[in-house]
Amino acid sequence: MKLQQDTDEKQFSAGRFFVLSLTVACFSLYIVDSLAGVYLHDLAVAFFGSSDPAFVAITSQLGTVSSVVSVAVGLLLGALSVRFNHKKLMVLGTSFIPVGAVGCFLAPNFLFLQIFYALEGIGTIVAGVMAIVLVGEMLSLSERPKATGWIYTGPAIAGIAANLVISLFFSGADGWRQFLLWFALPVSLIALAVAYFGVPSQTQKQAGTVEKEAYLSSYKKVFLRKSAAACLIGNMIKMAGALWIIYLVAFLMTRFNLPLAEGALVFMGVTVAMTASHPAGGYLVNKLGRKNLLVATTIIQSATVPLIAFVPDLWVVIGIAFAAVIIGGLGMPASANLALEQVPESRTTMMSFNTVLMTVGGGLATAVGGLALAFFDYTGMFLTFAALGFAAAAIFLFWTKDPCRT
Repeated sequence: MKLQQDTDEKQFSAGRFFVLSLTVACFSLYIVDSLAGVYLHDLAVAFFGSSDPAFVAITSQLGTVSSVVSVAVGLLLGALSVRFNHKKLMVLGTSFIPVGAVGCFLAPNFLFLQIFYALEGIGTIVAGVMAIVLVGEMLSLSERPKATGWIYTGPAIAGIAANLVISLFFSGADGWRQFLLWFALPVSLIALAVAYFGVPSQTQKQAGTVEKEAYLSSYKKVFLRKSAAACLIGNMIKMAGALWIIYLVAFLMTRFNLPLAEGALVFMGVTVAMTASHPAGGYLVNKLGRKNLLVATTIIQSATVPLIAFVPDLWVVIGIAFAAVIIGGLGMPASANLALEQVPESRTTMMSFNTVLMTVGGGLATAVGGLALAFFDYTGMFLTFAALGFAAAAIFLFWTKDPCRT
């Protein structure tokens, strides 16, 4: 026991800069995504000469195509990880971010923009998955949740910083190109350098040649284990249930006549609150357990969300929204670490499919949320998101196991 404790302490000591490096490397992952969000109107004008809704709708497919391509790569990543060194995959994924930023900046037409935006999306999913996999391989069991909590803060803080930078410096004509050149590109190059020099090489060597059965085995191990499959489905549904937040500002503007500028501040506030709760959630995992924390936070958040539709006071509603996102944020490291430990010998495959299905969950959220809003107004919509959360909690409770607890 003493020897194991000393080993864990040495592993953690060697991993302090490692966790910081992964956090900084992941900082760049979603910055270029601002093109399909904040700059949607400007891109329609730049490439189609009009901000007509039809052209904005076409431009919005940047994100759709990128998601489809990223999902395809995510499905292949499990097989690629059997053959290739995991740090090299991490660096390769991170290198796609600056290449995508430069390509989008130089894009002469919408087709080129779509190609390089999708390339950046590939880099995001590869680097994001490999960062968590490397945590599982290079840190002790007790330190993985804390590391995951910090790593999740990187992209979230970057998103907040990107929006602030855009509003302060790059909101003018052709601002999206300047944003890519003077913010996205430098940040992504720093992230690439940190990933290359800051992430230590693995002591475990990859085999030079791999039999076909080895590729298939990694997939079988994930899908033939009931707990692992349930964890993947649960995380997909949980993601869908957690995205009620995308309708929050529209609800506040409709129900309370909140101005858009103030609504944007509320949205930024809840995003900051959720981000700040991720590291705290990482520390709670070791105290409460992965499954216990995930089930508890999912149930509490799902019970809290419907209150938003029934409380008549604006400030109380905002307070409830903050409480809900903080509770959900506390459960994020538990969600990732429960998946990470399901199939230790096939972590990359497990986490690749986890990322893919959470992406599907995001699409499910907009589809189900939109239908519920159309048929049942905001009250029915928030109740629908709560039902998705309760369904996810039931899956975690009854069909998943925490391999780290007996």
